[in-house]
Amino acid sequence: MAKVEQTWPSNSFDAIGIRAHQGKFVIEGTDSDQVKLEGNIAARYSRNLELEPVGRWLKIYTSWQYGESQFTLRLPKSKIWTIDLFSGRAEVKVDNSNARLHLWLGKGEAQIDYCRGAFSLTSGNADVRLKHFVETETMEIPPLPREERHVRMDDPASWEDWGESWAQWRGEFGENFLKRFFGQIPGTTTGINIQVGKGDIKLEEINAKSCVIRAARGDAKLKQGRIGNLDMKIINGDIECESCLPTGDWNLRANRGDVRLSLPSDTTARLDLTTRHGDIHSKTPLVRVTRQGPESWHGNRMVGSIGAKTESAVHEIDVSTLSGDIEIQTQQTTSQYYEKSENENPPAAPPVTKSVDVCDTPLAVLTALSEGKISVDEAERLLRELKS
Repeated sequence: MAKVEQTWPSNSFDAIGIRAHQGKFVIEGTDSDQVKLEGNIAARYSRNLELEPVGRWLKIYTSWQYGESQFTLRLPKSKIWTIDLFSGRAEVKVDNSNARLHLWLGKGEAQIDYCRGAFSLTSGNADVRLKHFVETETMEIPPLPREERHVRMDDPASWEDWGESWAQWRGEFGENFLKRFFGQIPGTTTGINIQVGKGDIKLEEINAKSCVIRAARGDAKLKQGRIGNLDMKIINGDIECESCLPTGDWNLRANRGDVRLSLPSDTTARLDLTTRHGDIHSKTPLVRVTRQGPESWHGNRMVGSIGAKTESAVHEIDVSTLSGDIEIQTQQTTSQYYEKSENENPPAAPPVTKSVDVCDTPLAVLTALSEGKISVDEAERLLRELKS
């Protein structure tokens, strides 16, 4: 093991590549203008550990064969970073950071709190939790140094560079596995993209334009916030969504599992619900479809609408299960987030002060920050007040 404590000016690089056999990794946002790395890094010979930027990348590459790395990486919040982390087994915690996050884990868990940017994770076995996450535009990925290349999930040959342990995991959970269950692998450049072989997924207080979730085995739970286009497929597990507003089309699939949606009262959408072996329960009036369409093998199909009967800004919620029940209900309360029409450009609002009452939830604070209506200092103060 090599003990590390090193700092760099924030303008020294724009992206961080982390490669480790296993470990515990903490990434935190700070108000400093310096990047700081401290902890213990697995290395056979500490003198061979090089931690200097190459191009616009900082490479934190540890030995695949020797020990567990544990370190904390503190990144200034004044810029949006690119972070690629590859590990055979890892616990990852990211807090209060602005970043395009790409996590590739053989096994482990990821906890993402109070972050802005884009997030993607691919894992054979991992539990994932995102809380208070706001999708924002991110910078282009800087070019890799000449001797480097991206690891692509759709190109297993490109994985060979990352060691024997990663190759072993690749054999169990590679391209064939993903395509067998999920078809074509979605892109991971914007929004939220999560793909796990096994593990539970929980998203809370999310504000995102797009979200793709794939799980072979595990439950998925969404609570509060708003999500635009949602594409979710669970092979064996339940789907639960509570107080989350659809601002785009939702497509939910569960092969073996129940689907429960508790939608806020300001939802406006058309519903198309189908199950082959199961029941449909809804307090919203639905009509049974007696003339089967292309998916005639479904045993039970019902359609209806929820919210205002207007053709504009009406979204589609398509839910289907092979074996499971579907439950739909509407809450009495509206969704909780800083409300802004996606199709309008309202006049610039004056700076938000502590007397403004729209920032009454953590998601509202983060949304106001992402739209430039409050400063970072104001956002931190409001979040502290909400926690107290």
